[in-house]
Amino acid sequence: MNHHLCALARTAKRVVLGAALAALLLSGCNRRQEPTPTPAATAAQGAIAAAAATRSGAPAAAETPTPAPSPTPLSGSVVLWHSWAQADADALAAILAQMQTQLPGVTVETLFVAPADLLPAYADAVAAGGGPDLVIAPNWWLNDLVQAAAVAPLDALVDPAALEGYWPATLDSLRVQGALYGLPVNYHLVALYVNQSLLPAGGVATTTDALLEQARLSPQSGAGLYATLFHLYGWLPAFGAQLFDDTGRVTLDQSGGAADYLAWLATVNNTPGSYVDADYGMLLDRFKKGEFAYLVDGPWSLRELREALGDNLAVATLPAGPAGPARPWLYADGLFFNAKLDETRRPLVLAVGQALTSAQSGTILAQTAGLLPAARAAELGGDPLLAAFAAQAADASALPTGPEMAEVWAYGGDMLLKALTGVAPPPAIVAETTALINEANGK
Repeated sequence: MNHHLCALARTAKRVVLGAALAALLLSGCNRRQEPTPTPAATAAQGAIAAAAATRSGAPAAAETPTPAPSPTPLSGSVVLWHSWAQADADALAAILAQMQTQLPGVTVETLFVAPADLLPAYADAVAAGGGPDLVIAPNWWLNDLVQAAAVAPLDALVDPAALEGYWPATLDSLRVQGALYGLPVNYHLVALYVNQSLLPAGGVATTTDALLEQARLSPQSGAGLYATLFHLYGWLPAFGAQLFDDTGRVTLDQSGGAADYLAWLATVNNTPGSYVDADYGMLLDRFKKGEFAYLVDGPWSLRELREALGDNLAVATLPAGPAGPARPWLYADGLFFNAKLDETRRPLVLAVGQALTSAQSGTILAQTAGLLPAARAAELGGDPLLAAFAAQAADASALPTGPEMAEVWAYGGDMLLKALTGVAPPPAIVAETTALINEANGK
């Protein structure tokens, strides 16, 4: 399973690096300072000098037009840390090679850090006054990094017009209390995988009622649903439930939507041929073997499922619920800026950051690694499966980054398991879960 999701399923905990490892990571991160350019004399300064000469009786020099100064090409070295491997790393290498044509005077030095160590290593390095200029990381670490003053806010640095080139939800997933802390590189979310050879005559289910009815009529038309809050959140708003109010208080118990959704999940799980289960490997294996028609999962499974199902594989948006479309969580891998970045280096590092997240770079991400680029104008290479995930993103909501989420992950996951095992009626489970989260968060 994708390492991002494995980390997401756990509560993120900071680990402290040993002194030897911290020294090793910091030793390669000394950054070269660029000289501050001296401003050229302006036309106004020339006019003042001529007027002074006239008042003193000296002949004024012939007036000549002052040419506009040419912008100084950016040059220097930027350090980037990441944990991308395999096809993702190939895409990053191709992006950096392309960037050389755009910024020929700029070099980017990269350092791979294991996923479990990346953010703790980065935070410790910044706290010690070092670290890289940029780091690529998923958004769920963002709140911790902001609290540790390890990442720089970007609203005053980035032209608002430049942000229009990114999908809005990717930007929203990199904000904390309204402030933007990263440029989105790519994004992740779930949609509905379909084995077209197992579909009934009516085609892909477009509502939750239709999905359940198809499963009841034929076990082969059933579904595999991974019982985690990330995979299954999208149907909570589809059933009319709201997770948070404006103060960060959980409000799942304020309508019957969450209870109705839990009852629907339990019914799906009790339908022959369908599974709502915490065993991800089992669900993936059964889907590849053609045991059921639908699987809710993300683009990280595309390569494996294509190999197993070939042309029978399709992707569709999640079926709508009684209250409207499903709104799965979307989270971005962000490009974050070192909070202690020297002011004179900011234009250089910003130029690199914008090049790494441009439409051209996004096209490489999609066509080399099968990632979903945050740049709106990126080309997906005519891949209908990636295009279907992008269509799902239109209804997605940004994965919340607030500190309240630590308790939501824990108690929300328990809520799903309680509903599936039938330990209490769904309304009681929702009420208990809401109270536990709010109590733990002091709400």
